[in-house]
Amino acid sequence: MITEGVTPWTTGRDPVVAPHALISTGHPLATEAGLRMLRSGGNAFDAIICAAAVIAVVEPSMNHVGGDVFALCLPVGHADPVSINASGPSPLQLSIDKFGGEIPAHGLNSSTVPGAVSAWETILNRYGTRALSEVLEPAIEYASHGFPVAYRTSQHIADASEALMEHGESARSFLPTGSPPKPGETLVQSDLAKTLGEIAQGGAEAFYQGPFAKALVAASTRDHGSFTSNDLASYTCEVGQPLRSYYRGYEILEQPLPSQGFLVLEQLNIAEGFELADLEFGSPEAIHIMVEAKKAAFADRMAYIGDPRSSSIPIDRMISKEFAAQRRMTIDPVRAATPVAAGDPSTLGGDTTTLSAVDKDGNAVAFIQSIFASFGSAYVVPGTGVLLNNRMRGFSLDPNSPNVFEGGKRPIHTLNTYMVRRENDLFMLGGTAGAQYQVQTNFQLITNVIDHKMHFQAAMDAPRWHHDEDSGNLMLEGRFESSVATELERRGHLIVRDPAFSGHSRSQGIMIDPDTGARFGATDPRWHGQVLGF
Repeated sequence: MITEGVTPWTTGRDPVVAPHALISTGHPLATEAGLRMLRSGGNAFDAIICAAAVIAVVEPSMNHVGGDVFALCLPVGHADPVSINASGPSPLQLSIDKFGGEIPAHGLNSSTVPGAVSAWETILNRYGTRALSEVLEPAIEYASHGFPVAYRTSQHIADASEALMEHGESARSFLPTGSPPKPGETLVQSDLAKTLGEIAQGGAEAFYQGPFAKALVAASTRDHGSFTSNDLASYTCEVGQPLRSYYRGYEILEQPLPSQGFLVLEQLNIAEGFELADLEFGSPEAIHIMVEAKKAAFADRMAYIGDPRSSSIPIDRMISKEFAAQRRMTIDPVRAATPVAAGDPSTLGGDTTTLSAVDKDGNAVAFIQSIFASFGSAYVVPGTGVLLNNRMRGFSLDPNSPNVFEGGKRPIHTLNTYMVRRENDLFMLGGTAGAQYQVQTNFQLITNVIDHKMHFQAAMDAPRWHHDEDSGNLMLEGRFESSVATELERRGHLIVRDPAFSGHSRSQGIMIDPDTGARFGATDPRWHGQVLGF
């Protein structure tokens, strides 16, 4: 049975409960489109791709057709989930000489090959029941006839105006009057509707080898980029197996490399050696242990993780209980460590949007889609309406880093989704938007549910901490007691007080009651997401 548990704060909200199917996304229009697909007889995979295409249109600051996708898919009858890795490599001919000592934040040379469209088609072809042409209809409708701009999207366009104005096509797409659209104004993306129509009729091939590919290569020639027709024509997403570990009897499944989803597993493994359930939620003792576990895991990420096609990475050892025990020994229970050195596994011998769906038959998918930073590269490929990612920023230029840039290589990805099972039954699934804070938040959500017995909405509403890797600051949401901040500061943490609900991370997810089979959907109050079901 799912219970809320005892917390030192009140959520005021319950999860959305439905007997048959649920979909949870970061935008009401995407959720509604996915629900229509479910009600019409489509399955969870049809619904999630329908919603993903819509949200690429209506939430362009967070994700777009020119972005990347990671997903965990659990079709009925399959013993284990399947991982979808639709992260693109850098252009093969792109040289480090073009960077001038720093990877650009915007423009063509900040972009990797977009993988989202390959993921859409692959998931539908493998597990869906509807044609791509039908699934993309709502997205094409919103692109061709427009949609009312949300408050946050209006603000994001305003914040990115300077970068968008540097590229004429981007300004025409998102600043059609020369100024940011006001909340409620209609934004039309006619070129994007045309590209989505080409994908609907010709599939991924029409995207990677058709008019979009030709337009991107032409733009690269004109604007000093490096994309070639072969970069695009040779691309296909990877289908594989998730990483797995166990936490207090629950099986935790995460994205494989180059996603940094393994950090969720490593953090949980380290925390498992402490009795979090015996500590009050939000106490300085509990937060200290979790933050120190996060620091240890992130130190290992920086030392060892890159594209597994380019480096030998000891990932199985890094998510082992033995390695976690080794890392746990470095944690001082009363004093913050800074800096944290990486462990030695050899001794063991943004901006993003996330969606989840479960249907009446039990098919389930946890899905995440991103263009990296807000408005990604700020570069719309002329004539296509497609906004490219700036995922190149995920690379390092340190020649000693396993994540060092190379042409044709994939950078480390913050994108990850998770599933949790108990005795082979799916218990919860979800994901979080928020760059380096994704895995920290997923860590907190899972422990909120398993250790503190919260229902999923309470787990999402609960105050969060976020540890910034660059500054070392530990940011506490304002609902934590001031005495908690004082004690953590005494232990050596660099405390920053955030608003009551910060915008560092935004989550969506679904939980399934093991006793009744009912679906419980949750959406983060830090964003304008929505859960619907029937």
